[in-house]
Amino acid sequence: MHEAREQQHHRTRLARLTSQGTLLYPLALAALLPLLVAVWVGSSTRKLITGESATVRTVTECVEGGAQQGPSHCYGSWAFGDGRTAAGEIGGAKVSAGDTIFAGNGWAYDSTSPLHWQIWVPVTLFGAALVVLAAAWLNHRRNPGKPSPG
Repeated sequence: MHEAREQQHHRTRLARLTSQGTLLYPLALAALLPLLVAVWVGSSTRKLITGESATVRTVTECVEGGAQQGPSHCYGSWAFGDGRTAAGEIGGAKVSAGDTIFAGNGWAYDSTSPLHWQIWVPVTLFGAALVVLAAAWLNHRRNPGKPSPG
């Protein structure tokens, strides 16, 4: 009798630990997601904050985007309003001398749009993942011990 009770206690404890373990995986993921998103969007955010309008001075080459060439871009130089100049790749659509671009030292885009996409798509996906994890957690809290569907 004592042995049967001890086995039942062991099974109950094991079930509780297993249930907590299935909850720990989503919580660990939820804890790592902000770090992953911050690393992923950090460079684009920094560019969006520190960049400024500039005028294209020269364009040496433009590459039409595609599967093997990557996104469309041009190579050229640009000048900022205070007279500083920089050169490098200008991401986005084809640009010409005299066009206004969004740039920093050594990088440029035809507009701020690509940076916004690089920031807001991952942030939106992160938000959606948090909603799914929160819903799973609430479902687990409302129905402890019941296996989740699927």
